[in-house]
Parts: sequence; C-alpha cells; structure tokens
Amino acid sequence: MNVSLKSLSLITCAVAMALSLQGCEKQQQQQQQMALPVDVLPVLTMDMPVISHLTGRANSTRKAEVRPQVSGVIQKRLFKEGTVVEQGMQLYQIDPAIYEAQVASAEAALASAKATLHSSQLKAERFASLLQQKAVSKQDYDDAQAAYLSNKAAVQSAQAALKTANINLAYTKVYAPISGTISRSSVTEGALVSAAQASPMATIQQLDPIYVDLGQTVEDNIALRKAAAAGKLQNKDGKATVDIYFASGEKYPYQGTLEFAEVTVDESTGMVNLRALVPNPDHTILPSMFLRGDINEGVTPNATVISASGVQREAGGTTYALIVNEQNKVERHDLQLGAQFDKYYLVKSGVNAGDKVIVSNLQKIREGQPVQAVEPQKGDQNAAQSQKQ
Repeated sequence: MNVSLKSLSLITCAVAMALSLQGCEKQQQQQQQMALPVDVLPVLTMDMPVISHLTGRANSTRKAEVRPQVSGVIQKRLFKEGTVVEQGMQLYQIDPAIYEAQVASAEAALASAKATLHSSQLKAERFASLLQQKAVSKQDYDDAQAAYLSNKAAVQSAQAALKTANINLAYTKVYAPISGTISRSSVTEGALVSAAQASPMATIQQLDPIYVDLGQTVEDNIALRKAAAAGKLQNKDGKATVDIYFASGEKYPYQGTLEFAEVTVDESTGMVNLRALVPNPDHTILPSMFLRGDINEGVTPNATVISASGVQREAGGTTYALIVNEQNKVERHDLQLGAQFDKYYLVKSGVNAGDKVIVSNLQKIREGQPVQAVEPQKGDQNAAQSQKQ
C-alpha cells in the first residue's frame, strides 16, 4: 500500500514537471510570437557639417540722417522719395536771402577793415621814418604801430566772418552725404527747419550689400571657438558662409559671409551678436526685416550621428533614444546632442556607432520589451549615408 502511494506521488510530480516545462516552452514561444517588429536605423559615423540655426534682423551697411545745418524755410525738394540718390546730389534748397545779405555785409566789413588797415600802415611807416629824425616821440610811434597791428587783426577777423557767411550760404543747399536709397521726406516746401532740430528731414540707407545681425548663445559661441582653436572646423577661404531664410521659410538666393562676432555679451539678451554681410542687389532684404541665418561654420570629421526620427524628448528636457540590444530587447539611452544637420543630430554621448536606434512604434514599446529589429537594406543605407556625406 505504501509502495503504491509513493509510486503514485512520483508519477504525479513527473507529470507536473512535464506540464510545467511545456508551459514554459509555450510561454517563450508566445513571447517570441508577441515580439513587436520595429524599424531601426544604425548610429553612423560621418563628416558632420556644423551649422548654427540663428535668428536676427537686417541692418543697412551705411545710414545717414539728413539734417539742416542752417535755419530757414524750405524752398524746394529736389529728389523723389524712395529712389536711389548719389553722394553730392542736392536734396533741398533753403531760402538763401538772409544768408546772401550776411555775405554782402561781411564783404563790406572786410573792405572797410582793409581801408583802415591801409591808412594805419602808411601812418606807421611815416612815424618810423620820423622817429629816426627824432621828429616824433617814441610814444607816438608806438601808438601808430599798435593801431596798425590792431587794424591788421580786424582784417583777419573780417575775412573769417566773410568765410563763415559763405559757409552758411552754401549750407542752404542740402546735399546727400552718402549714396543709397532715400526715405520719405519729413518736410515739404514752406516748412521752417532749424539747425538744432532733432528730427531728420530724410534718411539715406545703403542696402547693397546689407548686414544681417544674428544672436548666438554664449554656450554655442564658446563651443564654436574651442572647436576652431582645436582645428576641428574646416572653413572655406577662412570665412564661414551664411544661408539666409525669410520668416516664411523661403531661402534667399544669395549667400552671405560671416564678418565678425562681438567681443562682449549683450546683457539684455545674454547672446553674442554675429554680423553677416549679404549681397542685396535687388533690395529684397529691407532694414529691420526678421530673418534666419544658417551659419556654415565648418565640418566635424568622423562625427557620431543619430537619425532625428529616433530622438525623443521628455517634458523636463531630457533627450533619449530607444535601442535594440543584443538580446533583442529595448534599452533606453539618455543622449547629449550637438548641432543638427538635415535629418541627423551630432551625438556627444549616449550611443555608439553601430547601435540600432528604434524609429517606429515608439508609442507601443517599453524598456525591456522584446522586439524584432527590421533594418533597412544595405544598399538603401549606403545610399542614404553617401547622400549625407
């Protein structure tokens, strides 16, 4: 009886173990069958163009505000608003009558001073001769010499007054100080203008070429200078090129060059200002226009890059990617990214070349879940990589 019970127990345990093994095998098979297929792209190594995507505004390369240098009434306006004017072209005519009268008065005063000088000169010469004959006293001779020198100075003063009067008369003709496009006129014929007025009569701006002032963060500027000092950046002809885009996203047909960067940080924005010089032959870009500038700062050779479609971001700002490991399970890798070029990000840390980055079904998978990695065909991958290079 006892032997039969023991045999029955052993048989029961064997059956249970067999059923358990079958269950495990079925569970593994089910898990393999449940593994979600996902598309993956490998982390690549390539020469990565370094491009800074910045925003800024356009500014004229030269700007002159036209103001009167004498007071008077505007008689004529001699230009058409919004046209290109040349340096030295007359723009306004101020009533010259009062200044012509001042010139005439100064000429008369000069003539009178010269006549007085001539008389005092002759007297001084006579007294010099008489002094040798002791026909006049030394005091009379000194007085004659003093009168001559005083009248000589009066002539010089009258000449200066005449020169000033002629300058003021010339200022009644207001000329263009630079060549460029002139704005609308703030005064019309009959308006009274003053030499001390704050508002300009018109403004002239040179628009070809034109400046585009861009703002770059301090961190990016420091990284750029470090990379340049280490020889990691490759620039063409020693200057970085700048591609300009309008607010609509349309690309401007002419490429500019980066001229210089400020040596101080703007306290109000915390940015470093960069200035690009851009051709503007058709005057398409206007001053104060909002623009985007992509600065082609060079190339980082053999950079590790990741497809932008595999990069995810959390609300707190953490950037990460989901990777398929050697066990075909999902791993999360936090990333530190650099510049972006086209569909790729430069990777500072987090993944290595060859890692398989998941780019599909990102909302359906979780860390540790088994997946089936579906890689692109080798020919398509090589074509895509060569296109980026």
